[in-house]
Amino acid sequence: MIAAWQLPLRIARREAWRNKRRSLLVAAMIALPVAGAVAADTLWRSAEVTTQEQAVRDMGRYDARISAVSGSALYQSPDGANSVPALASGKGGPGSAADLAALLPAGSRVAGPYTRYSLQALVTLGDGRTWAGIQEGDPGDPLQAGILTRHSGSAPSGDDQVAISSALARHLGKGAGDSIEVRVQSGDGSAPPSAPMTVHVTGVYDSVAAPYDSTIFAPHAVFSSVSAAITATTTSLTTTTSPTTTPSTANQSSSPSYFVRVPGGVSWDLVRQLNEHGFTAESKKVLADPPPPSQVLFYSLGLPMAGPSGSNAADLFAMAVTGVTIVLLEVVLLAGPAFAVGARRRRRDFGLLATAGADGRQLRRVVLADGVVLGLVGGFVGLALGLAGAAIGFPYLDRATHQAPGGFRLAPLELLAAFAVGVVTGVIAAVAPAVSTARQDVVVALTGRRGQSAPHWKLPILGLAGTAIGSALILWGAFAEGHSSYPVTVGLVVAELGVVACTPILVTWSGRFGRLLPLSGRLALRDGARNRGRTAPAVAAVLAAVAGASTVAMVISSDSAKARAEYSSELRSGEAALSLNPQAGVDPARLGAQIAGLLPTRRYAVVQGVTDRPGVDNGYILAPALVSDGLIPGARLGEPVPDRHYERGDAGCCTVGGPELLRTMLGYEDPVAENVLSRGGVVVFGRPDAAHSGPNPTVVVGLDQVCVASRVDTVGGIPAINGPMNCTQPPNQLTLPAAYVSAPRQRTNAVIAPAPLDELGVYYRPSALLFDDARMPTAAQEQKASDLAAGDGISYPFYVERGYQDHTYLGLLALAGVAGVVMLGASAVATGLAITDAQADLETLAAIGARARVRRKLAASQAAVTAGLGALLGAAFGLLPAIGIIEVGARGAYGAPRMGSSHQVYLSVPWLFLALVIVALPLLAAAGAAVLTRSRIDLRRRRLLG
Repeated sequence: MIAAWQLPLRIARREAWRNKRRSLLVAAMIALPVAGAVAADTLWRSAEVTTQEQAVRDMGRYDARISAVSGSALYQSPDGANSVPALASGKGGPGSAADLAALLPAGSRVAGPYTRYSLQALVTLGDGRTWAGIQEGDPGDPLQAGILTRHSGSAPSGDDQVAISSALARHLGKGAGDSIEVRVQSGDGSAPPSAPMTVHVTGVYDSVAAPYDSTIFAPHAVFSSVSAAITATTTSLTTTTSPTTTPSTANQSSSPSYFVRVPGGVSWDLVRQLNEHGFTAESKKVLADPPPPSQVLFYSLGLPMAGPSGSNAADLFAMAVTGVTIVLLEVVLLAGPAFAVGARRRRRDFGLLATAGADGRQLRRVVLADGVVLGLVGGFVGLALGLAGAAIGFPYLDRATHQAPGGFRLAPLELLAAFAVGVVTGVIAAVAPAVSTARQDVVVALTGRRGQSAPHWKLPILGLAGTAIGSALILWGAFAEGHSSYPVTVGLVVAELGVVACTPILVTWSGRFGRLLPLSGRLALRDGARNRGRTAPAVAAVLAAVAGASTVAMVISSDSAKARAEYSSELRSGEAALSLNPQAGVDPARLGAQIAGLLPTRRYAVVQGVTDRPGVDNGYILAPALVSDGLIPGARLGEPVPDRHYERGDAGCCTVGGPELLRTMLGYEDPVAENVLSRGGVVVFGRPDAAHSGPNPTVVVGLDQVCVASRVDTVGGIPAINGPMNCTQPPNQLTLPAAYVSAPRQRTNAVIAPAPLDELGVYYRPSALLFDDARMPTAAQEQKASDLAAGDGISYPFYVERGYQDHTYLGLLALAGVAGVVMLGASAVATGLAITDAQADLETLAAIGARARVRRKLAASQAAVTAGLGALLGAAFGLLPAIGIIEVGARGAYGAPRMGSSHQVYLSVPWLFLALVIVALPLLAAAGAAVLTRSRIDLRRRRLLG
């Protein structure tokens, strides 16, 4: 077997060296996808952070990081990320450093405590403010090496010294030796910010795990008093809001942590001993050798084990296989014509081999050997280029992943697979020319005639069958219930291969339309139909690229149409709003006036919302809410309203205010509605069912029933209702004057005057600021308003209603660029091969007096025919897979549907994109071919036969 390939490989090597340009072209087309695959695989493997590497980033050189959660026993997962209180365990406060040291073996070292509570700092930046996270630790501790990376300066050691990240240093324009003013606040904004405090920057450090975050690194003593106050405030608020919260769950987020160094490491047995005293542990030793699930009591409670989603991984694998298949198909289709033209130019040599006794199998080996040689060259070059590209891109990998990579890693088996794919691609590209060469007539080959045979019907029939089967799979996967994305993915590949198989017969049929075109177009179309061996692969390459791009473009366009249709603007265009932190202690009138001075504001108002009175819990599940027949259609006051209760703080119930608020919300004056509010009435945004008809409509307003569970048990740290609900009957009710205003954009159902709520004993407070602007605020004005709000401890963003923002054009342009690159490349290959193959015809044209620019016109026409025909067929085919993908996405087969999302299907054809791909890009390909083609035709000396 090996001996039979020695001669073909030797001939292929010499032929490749003799035709260097063609060989370089084919090798480059094979090398590019191999290089991309090698670079992507290497960078992906390098970006992965192993469990041991992550442990070093979490705890440095220490053996474990231990958190004091509570004084009672608990169960934890092996990685220490999750824990639940043990059943029937006692209660108590978290253990101290001394308690922890007493549980560790002799010779252990404990560093800390370090607060793990989510803190954020409000840093003064000129007239504005910026937010930064706070991470406690000791950068100067040698055993904490690996957690942070030092860039400049030294580690902080004093009670007023900190280090800042490089991102924060660039944003503030600060460095070692400078001072900054900060106010500390809880991460969720549940506690008011602290008083301003000045700290001194001693150095610039970066977290290895998050090198691009804005972070302040500080010893525990710097913010310990502030952290304790925030923890006490947050725990108090949590306990008040939910009386069923246990000390374990209340202190989970604010638990202090310690780094420990233990002789021999922290084993799983030691972790379980620590769990009995309320400590959780993240141990390097346990992470490296986790215990079996049978020894983890955390799993015995029925809690899920961590792991990737099987369905999502399968879908990603299916899409990756589809993408790789299409890329390799493009390479085969682009490289195939080069092998075909090379085999045609050597047909006399093959005829001589046949006369010398070579059979069809030996002739096929000679052509396939070309694919083997060029595949080996392309594979080696692609492998080298991919590794070089990965090495060059590795230092910049952290910018894409926003974390330091694990290390430059190579996967030999995966690299060998990429190299083998390159070789196989070259062989597959040479299969069709090899079969054609083995079937050619010896006399025709020796005389130099073309001997073009009629198209065979077997391949088109197979292609038509593949297209039908693939289309059926796409439709089945799209519309049949209970199926995943596999049918659509497989159908897409099968249908595209079927369309590619039908391309030769389509190219042949296209020659019949040549009579409708001018001379150059007629010659190009008929030449392509006559030489379908080199034209059809190029057309198929364009078809595949445009089909994929059109599919993705329609999916993007349809998603954009769905988002646009479902977009609900709660404010008018140009209107702005700012939500208020309840614990920030901000004077709304003062802050509103300051922000209004920065914006083109005509008027502003303070929005007040109904909520619980501070320190009073009105029920664990339900809270009091205003109801009426008009505000909740179909309800009757005094009767249970299942599934219609408003939860605590729900802004959909009602807004409290007067005429100024209504005028700001509407953007215009409504004298009738404003008069109703002035008289202590209600303005309803929506036609109320219970409003009396006539000149003086009214609405009955009262309190909904308050229900409290008779028994609440804690299961796994989660409160659960176990018993009937005790519901109190609503107190008195009021009949108020009402007015109806058509304002469908308003999120609230009604605006109620404060006086009747005071009479009912309903508590309300400022919840937001609303600004009615004369024109759209600029981005700079919006940023200034946001900075001003942040300066008062408001953690919510300042929002300006700018309408639906559609950025899909960027993705469509990128898709058009990808399709254009493939189209131009395929057109260039097909045109170049056609010009080379048609040299005799061009000489004949020159001999009979054709002008020099005929060659340019012919090249432009050939490029336009190749690109235009492929683009037209690809755009038409790409719509069917798009429909299947959109239908499957609407049913949630590619993943769980989003909560509250609609299952209505939106189909939007990207007409502008299709016009760009079908018309503009072929014209660009034709212009490029005309510019790059020489006009002068070199006449060769002809040899007379006879």
